Amino acid sequence: MDQQTAFRRAEKQYKVRDGLLDWSTVIDLSASSHTEGVHELCLAHDLCSPPALPFQLFTRTRPRAFTIDGHPGLIIIPNPFTDEAQRWLARKCLCDCTKPPNRTNLDPFFELPSTSLFTLASESNDTTRPQCLIDSRILSDSFDSTVTKPKDTFYSQPASPRALLDRLRWCTLGWQYNWTTKLYDLGVSEFDPELNELMQAIAVTITDPTREAANSCSDNTYDGTQYESHAGIINYYDERATMAGHVDKTEENMDAPLISFNIGLDCVYLIGGTTRDTVPTPVLLRSGDVLAMCGESRLAYHGVPKILANTSPACLTDLDAGNNDVVAGKYPQWQYFAPYLSTHRVNCNARKCL
Repeated sequence: MDQQTAFRRAEKQYKVRDGLLDWSTVIDLSASSHTEGVHELCLAHDLCSPPALPFQLFTRTRPRAFTIDGHPGLIIIPNPFTDEAQRWLARKCLCDCTKPPNRTNLDPFFELPSTSLFTLASESNDTTRPQCLIDSRILSDSFDSTVTKPKDTFYSQPASPRALLDRLRWCTLGWQYNWTTKLYDLGVSEFDPELNELMQAIAVTITDPTREAANSCSDNTYDGTQYESHAGIINYYDERATMAGHVDKTEENMDAPLISFNIGLDCVYLIGGTTRDTVPTPVLLRSGDVLAMCGESRLAYHGVPKILANTSPACLTDLDAGNNDVVAGKYPQWQYFAPYLSTHRVNCNARKCL
Protein backbone atom coordinates (compact mmCIF):
# COMPACT_ATOMS: atom_id res chain seq x y z
CA MET A 1 0.00 0.00 0.00
CA ASP A 2 1.38 3.42 -1.02
CA GLN A 3 1.94 5.51 2.12
CA GLN A 4 3.43 8.49 0.27
CA THR A 5 1.60 11.81 0.28
CA ALA A 6 0.26 13.34 -2.92
CA PHE A 7 2.96 16.00 -2.80
CA ARG A 8 5.73 13.42 -2.44
CA ARG A 9 4.38 11.39 -5.35
CA ALA A 10 4.40 14.51 -7.54
CA GLU A 11 7.99 15.30 -6.51
CA LYS A 12 9.09 11.86 -7.66
CA GLN A 13 7.09 12.18 -10.88
CA TYR A 14 8.85 15.39 -11.94
CA LYS A 15 12.36 14.42 -10.88
CA VAL A 16 12.66 12.11 -13.90
CA ARG A 17 15.16 12.68 -16.71
CA ASP A 18 14.22 15.45 -19.14
CA GLY A 19 13.29 13.08 -21.95
CA LEU A 20 10.80 11.25 -19.72
CA LEU A 21 8.99 14.31 -18.36
CA ASP A 22 5.31 14.49 -19.33
CA TRP A 23 5.05 18.14 -20.39
CA SER A 24 1.32 17.86 -21.04
CA THR A 25 0.74 18.07 -17.29
CA VAL A 26 2.90 21.18 -16.71
CA ILE A 27 1.37 24.66 -16.96
CA ASP A 28 3.44 26.97 -19.17
CA LEU A 29 2.22 30.54 -18.78
CA SER A 30 4.36 31.76 -21.69
CA ALA A 31 2.43 29.56 -24.12
CA SER A 32 0.08 31.27 -26.57
CA SER A 33 -2.89 29.35 -25.19
CA HIS A 34 -3.30 28.36 -21.59
CA THR A 35 -4.53 25.27 -19.79
CA GLU A 36 -8.05 25.11 -18.46
CA GLY A 37 -8.08 26.52 -14.96
CA VAL A 38 -5.56 29.28 -15.70
CA HIS A 39 -7.02 32.79 -15.50
CA GLU A 40 -5.51 36.07 -16.60
CA LEU A 41 -5.65 38.88 -14.07
CA CYS A 42 -6.21 42.57 -14.64
CA LEU A 43 -3.72 44.41 -12.47
CA ALA A 44 -5.18 47.52 -10.87
CA HIS A 45 -1.88 49.33 -10.30
CA ASP A 46 1.14 50.14 -12.43
CA LEU A 47 4.43 48.31 -12.00
CA CYS A 48 6.87 51.19 -11.59
CA SER A 49 10.67 51.17 -11.60
CA PRO A 50 12.25 52.72 -8.49
CA PRO A 51 13.11 56.29 -9.55
CA ALA A 52 16.70 56.08 -8.28
CA LEU A 53 17.68 53.35 -10.75
CA PRO A 54 19.44 54.68 -13.88
CA PHE A 55 17.76 52.15 -16.19
CA GLN A 56 14.30 50.65 -16.74
CA LEU A 57 13.48 47.56 -14.69
CA PHE A 58 10.26 46.63 -16.47
CA THR A 59 9.19 46.25 -20.08
CA ARG A 60 5.66 47.56 -19.41
CA THR A 61 3.73 49.18 -16.58
CA ARG A 62 0.85 46.68 -16.69
CA PRO A 63 2.40 43.25 -17.32
CA ARG A 64 0.32 40.14 -17.84
CA ALA A 65 -0.46 38.22 -14.65
CA PHE A 66 -2.18 34.91 -13.96
CA THR A 67 -3.74 32.84 -11.23
CA ILE A 68 -4.62 29.13 -11.17
CA ASP A 69 -7.79 27.39 -10.01
CA GLY A 70 -7.40 25.64 -6.68
CA HIS A 71 -4.69 28.02 -5.50
CA PRO A 72 -6.45 31.17 -4.30
CA GLY A 73 -4.02 34.04 -3.88
CA LEU A 74 -1.30 32.63 -6.14
CA ILE A 75 -0.19 35.29 -8.64
CA ILE A 76 2.42 34.73 -11.36
CA ILE A 77 3.78 37.50 -13.58
CA PRO A 78 5.73 36.02 -16.54
CA ASN A 79 9.04 37.87 -16.88
CA PRO A 80 8.23 41.60 -16.59
CA PHE A 81 11.93 42.57 -16.59
CA THR A 82 14.11 44.13 -19.24
CA ASP A 83 17.22 42.15 -20.22
CA GLU A 84 19.40 44.67 -18.39
CA ALA A 85 17.25 44.31 -15.27
CA GLN A 86 17.70 40.52 -15.27
CA ARG A 87 21.46 40.98 -15.42
CA TRP A 88 21.29 43.58 -12.64
CA LEU A 89 19.37 41.13 -10.45
CA ALA A 90 21.93 38.41 -11.15
CA ARG A 91 24.75 40.76 -10.13
CA LYS A 92 22.87 41.72 -6.97
CA CYS A 93 22.22 38.13 -5.95
CA LEU A 94 25.72 36.85 -6.70
CA CYS A 95 27.88 39.77 -5.59
CA ASP A 96 26.10 42.23 -3.32
CA CYS A 97 23.88 40.00 -1.21
CA THR A 98 26.38 37.22 -0.44
CA LYS A 99 28.72 39.48 1.55
CA PRO A 100 28.74 39.77 5.36
CA PRO A 101 26.80 40.44 7.49
CA ASN A 102 24.42 38.33 5.40
CA ARG A 103 24.97 34.64 6.09
CA THR A 104 25.42 31.77 3.66
CA ASN A 105 25.43 28.00 4.04
CA LEU A 106 29.25 28.20 4.01
CA ASP A 107 29.69 30.62 6.92
CA PRO A 108 29.72 27.99 9.69
CA PHE A 109 32.64 26.21 8.03
CA PHE A 110 34.82 28.88 6.38
CA GLU A 111 36.29 32.29 7.28
CA LEU A 112 34.54 34.08 4.43
CA PRO A 113 36.04 37.48 3.51
CA SER A 114 34.18 40.76 3.01
CA THR A 115 34.52 40.41 -0.78
CA SER A 116 31.91 38.15 -2.42
CA LEU A 117 32.91 34.64 -3.46
CA PHE A 118 31.77 35.38 -7.00
CA THR A 119 34.07 38.38 -7.28
CA LEU A 120 37.00 36.43 -5.84
CA ALA A 121 36.34 33.49 -8.15
CA SER A 122 36.27 35.86 -11.13
CA GLU A 123 39.57 37.44 -10.07
CA SER A 124 41.15 33.99 -9.83
CA ASN A 125 41.00 33.85 -13.63
CA ASP A 126 43.49 36.73 -13.73
CA THR A 127 46.93 35.09 -13.67
CA THR A 128 48.56 38.39 -12.65
CA ARG A 129 46.77 38.31 -9.29
CA PRO A 130 47.95 36.14 -6.37
CA GLN A 131 45.71 33.12 -5.93
CA CYS A 132 44.00 32.96 -2.53
CA LEU A 133 42.62 30.17 -0.40
CA ILE A 134 39.91 30.65 2.23
CA ASP A 135 40.59 29.02 5.58
CA SER A 136 38.31 26.45 7.16
CA ARG A 137 36.86 27.16 10.60
CA ILE A 138 36.52 23.52 11.59
CA LEU A 139 39.99 23.09 13.06
CA SER A 140 40.08 26.59 14.58
CA ASP A 141 38.69 28.20 17.72
CA SER A 142 36.11 30.09 15.64
CA PHE A 143 34.15 26.92 14.84
CA ASP A 144 30.78 26.75 16.61
CA SER A 145 30.77 23.47 18.53
CA THR A 146 26.97 23.27 18.30
CA VAL A 147 27.23 22.91 14.51
CA THR A 148 27.47 19.37 13.15
CA LYS A 149 30.78 18.80 11.40
CA PRO A 150 30.33 17.60 7.81
CA LYS A 151 31.75 14.18 6.97
CA ASP A 152 33.10 15.56 3.69
CA THR A 153 36.76 16.46 4.27
CA PHE A 154 36.36 19.36 1.82
CA TYR A 155 35.04 21.48 4.69
CA SER A 156 38.02 20.91 6.99
CA GLN A 157 40.71 22.33 4.71
CA PRO A 158 41.36 25.64 2.91
CA ALA A 159 39.44 26.02 -0.36
CA SER A 160 39.57 28.30 -3.37
CA PRO A 161 36.78 30.84 -3.99
CA ARG A 162 35.81 28.95 -7.14
CA ALA A 163 35.43 25.67 -5.24
CA LEU A 164 33.34 27.40 -2.58
CA LEU A 165 31.16 29.11 -5.18
CA ASP A 166 30.30 25.66 -6.52
CA ARG A 167 28.96 24.80 -3.05
CA LEU A 168 27.05 28.01 -2.41
CA ARG A 169 23.42 27.02 -1.84
CA TRP A 170 21.77 29.97 -0.07
CA CYS A 171 22.22 33.30 1.64
CA THR A 172 19.87 35.11 4.02
CA LEU A 173 18.87 38.76 3.75
CA GLY A 174 17.70 41.18 6.43
CA TRP A 175 16.54 39.26 9.47
CA GLN A 176 18.92 36.30 9.60
CA TYR A 177 17.11 32.96 9.56
CA ASN A 178 18.32 30.08 11.73
CA TRP A 179 17.78 26.80 9.87
CA THR A 180 18.17 24.81 13.11
CA THR A 181 15.67 26.66 15.31
CA LYS A 182 13.46 27.78 12.39
CA LEU A 183 13.49 31.29 13.88
CA TYR A 184 14.92 34.67 12.95
CA ASP A 185 17.32 34.64 15.90
CA LEU A 186 20.74 35.26 14.32
CA GLY A 187 20.65 39.05 14.22
CA VAL A 188 19.55 41.60 11.64
CA SER A 189 21.34 43.05 8.63
CA GLU A 190 20.01 45.68 6.25
CA PHE A 191 17.82 44.24 3.52
CA ASP A 192 19.28 45.46 0.24
CA PRO A 193 17.46 48.80 -0.30
CA GLU A 194 17.14 48.43 -4.08
CA LEU A 195 15.78 44.89 -3.84
CA ASN A 196 13.35 46.09 -1.19
CA GLU A 197 12.11 48.82 -3.55
CA LEU A 198 11.63 46.19 -6.25
CA MET A 199 9.63 43.94 -3.92
CA GLN A 200 7.55 46.94 -2.79
CA ALA A 201 6.78 47.82 -6.42
CA ILE A 202 5.59 44.26 -7.05
CA ALA A 203 3.51 44.25 -3.85
CA VAL A 204 1.71 47.41 -4.99
CA THR A 205 0.95 46.18 -8.51
CA ILE A 206 -0.58 42.88 -7.31
CA THR A 207 -2.96 44.58 -4.87
CA ASP A 208 -6.64 43.87 -5.63
CA PRO A 209 -6.38 42.44 -9.15
CA THR A 210 -9.48 41.12 -10.88
CA ARG A 211 -9.96 38.22 -13.26
CA GLU A 212 -10.11 39.25 -16.90
CA ALA A 213 -12.95 36.90 -17.79
CA ALA A 214 -15.12 37.89 -14.86
CA ASN A 215 -15.16 40.99 -12.70
CA SER A 216 -14.57 38.98 -9.53
CA CYS A 217 -12.40 40.17 -6.68
CA SER A 218 -9.08 38.43 -6.18
CA ASP A 219 -7.82 36.84 -3.01
CA ASN A 220 -5.04 39.40 -2.55
CA THR A 221 -6.54 42.28 -0.66
CA TYR A 222 -3.30 43.11 1.17
CA ASP A 223 -2.41 46.78 0.72
CA GLY A 224 0.92 46.67 -1.10
CA THR A 225 1.81 50.20 -0.01
CA GLN A 226 2.33 48.75 3.49
CA TYR A 227 4.79 46.13 2.28
CA GLU A 228 8.40 46.08 3.48
CA SER A 229 10.99 43.34 2.99
CA HIS A 230 12.16 42.33 6.44
CA ALA A 231 13.76 39.01 5.53
CA GLY A 232 14.64 37.03 2.45
CA ILE A 233 16.51 34.02 1.15
CA ILE A 234 18.39 33.65 -2.11
CA ASN A 235 18.69 30.04 -3.28
CA TYR A 236 21.33 28.95 -5.78
CA TYR A 237 20.37 25.81 -7.73
CA ASP A 238 22.66 23.88 -10.04
CA GLU A 239 21.16 21.58 -12.65
CA ARG A 240 20.83 18.67 -10.19
CA ALA A 241 19.41 20.63 -7.26
CA THR A 242 15.88 20.39 -5.85
CA MET A 243 13.86 22.05 -3.11
CA ALA A 244 11.68 19.71 -1.05
CA GLY A 245 8.07 20.62 -0.43
CA HIS A 246 7.63 22.95 2.54
CA VAL A 247 5.59 25.81 3.99
CA ASP A 248 7.07 29.19 4.98
CA LYS A 249 5.35 30.01 8.27
CA THR A 250 7.94 31.46 10.64
CA GLU A 251 6.81 35.04 10.05
CA GLU A 252 4.39 36.68 12.47
CA ASN A 253 2.71 38.48 9.56
CA MET A 254 1.09 35.90 7.29
CA ASP A 255 -1.20 38.40 5.55
CA ALA A 256 1.53 40.06 3.48
CA PRO A 257 2.53 38.17 0.32
CA LEU A 258 5.71 36.16 -0.07
CA ILE A 259 7.27 37.50 -3.28
CA SER A 260 10.00 35.86 -5.36
CA PHE A 261 11.73 36.16 -8.72
CA ASN A 262 13.79 33.70 -10.77
CA ILE A 263 16.95 34.29 -12.79
CA GLY A 264 18.71 31.71 -14.97
CA LEU A 265 17.54 28.17 -15.66
CA ASP A 266 13.87 27.20 -15.90
CA CYS A 267 12.34 24.91 -13.29
CA VAL A 268 9.26 22.86 -12.57
CA TYR A 269 7.56 24.44 -9.55
CA LEU A 270 4.95 22.57 -7.52
CA ILE A 271 2.23 24.48 -5.68
CA GLY A 272 -0.07 22.46 -3.44
CA GLY A 273 -2.46 23.10 -0.57
CA THR A 274 -2.23 23.47 3.17
CA THR A 275 -1.43 19.78 3.64
CA ARG A 276 0.86 17.40 1.77
CA ASP A 277 -2.19 15.36 0.83
CA THR A 278 -3.36 17.94 -1.72
CA VAL A 279 -2.29 17.05 -5.25
CA PRO A 280 0.03 19.90 -6.33
CA THR A 281 -0.07 21.74 -9.64
CA PRO A 282 3.16 21.79 -11.70
CA VAL A 283 4.09 25.14 -13.24
CA LEU A 284 7.01 25.95 -15.52
CA LEU A 285 8.88 28.99 -14.17
CA ARG A 286 11.26 30.76 -16.52
CA SER A 287 14.01 33.31 -16.02
CA GLY A 288 12.54 36.62 -14.92
CA ASP A 289 9.21 35.18 -13.73
CA VAL A 290 7.74 36.71 -10.56
CA LEU A 291 5.63 34.62 -8.19
CA ALA A 292 3.63 35.92 -5.24
CA MET A 293 1.95 33.75 -2.63
CA CYS A 294 -0.92 35.79 -1.21
CA GLY A 295 -3.99 34.98 0.84
CA GLU A 296 -4.59 31.24 1.27
CA SER A 297 -1.63 30.29 -0.92
CA ARG A 298 0.72 31.92 1.62
CA LEU A 299 0.40 28.71 3.69
CA ALA A 300 0.54 26.30 0.75
CA TYR A 301 3.15 23.59 0.36
CA HIS A 302 5.50 24.32 -2.52
CA GLY A 303 8.77 23.01 -3.89
CA VAL A 304 11.07 22.59 -6.89
CA PRO A 305 11.60 18.98 -7.99
CA LYS A 306 13.29 19.75 -11.30
CA ILE A 307 15.78 22.23 -12.79
CA LEU A 308 15.89 22.23 -16.59
CA ALA A 309 19.34 22.30 -18.19
CA ASN A 310 20.18 24.56 -21.15
CA THR A 311 17.21 26.88 -20.66
CA SER A 312 18.78 30.19 -19.56
CA PRO A 313 18.04 33.04 -22.01
CA ALA A 314 20.70 34.52 -24.28
CA CYS A 315 20.53 37.85 -22.45
CA LEU A 316 22.26 36.03 -19.58
CA THR A 317 24.40 33.43 -21.33
CA ASP A 318 26.04 35.48 -24.10
CA LEU A 319 29.57 36.28 -22.91
CA ASP A 320 29.36 39.97 -23.83
CA ALA A 321 25.66 40.49 -23.05
CA GLY A 322 26.17 42.81 -20.10
CA ASN A 323 29.26 44.71 -21.13
CA ASN A 324 27.38 47.95 -21.83
CA ASP A 325 24.99 47.85 -18.88
CA VAL A 326 24.85 51.01 -16.76
CA VAL A 327 26.17 49.22 -13.65
CA ALA A 328 28.72 47.03 -15.46
CA GLY A 329 31.74 48.91 -14.10
CA LYS A 330 30.89 48.01 -10.48
CA TYR A 331 31.07 44.25 -11.02
CA PRO A 332 33.23 41.56 -12.65
CA GLN A 333 33.01 41.36 -16.44
CA TRP A 334 29.91 39.64 -17.80
CA GLN A 335 32.01 36.84 -19.29
CA TYR A 336 32.25 35.43 -15.74
CA PHE A 337 28.51 35.63 -15.02
CA ALA A 338 27.44 33.98 -18.28
CA PRO A 339 28.85 30.47 -17.60
CA TYR A 340 27.39 30.44 -14.08
CA LEU A 341 23.93 31.51 -15.23
CA SER A 342 24.07 28.93 -18.04
CA THR A 343 24.10 26.18 -15.41
CA HIS A 344 22.27 27.66 -12.42
CA ARG A 345 18.92 29.00 -11.30
CA VAL A 346 18.90 31.85 -8.79
CA ASN A 347 15.71 32.43 -6.79
CA CYS A 348 15.30 35.43 -4.50
CA ASN A 349 12.32 35.63 -2.17
CA ALA A 350 11.24 38.22 0.37
CA ARG A 351 8.72 38.39 3.16
CA LYS A 352 7.36 40.94 5.66
CA CYS A 353 7.76 39.52 9.14
CA LEU A 354 5.70 41.93 11.28
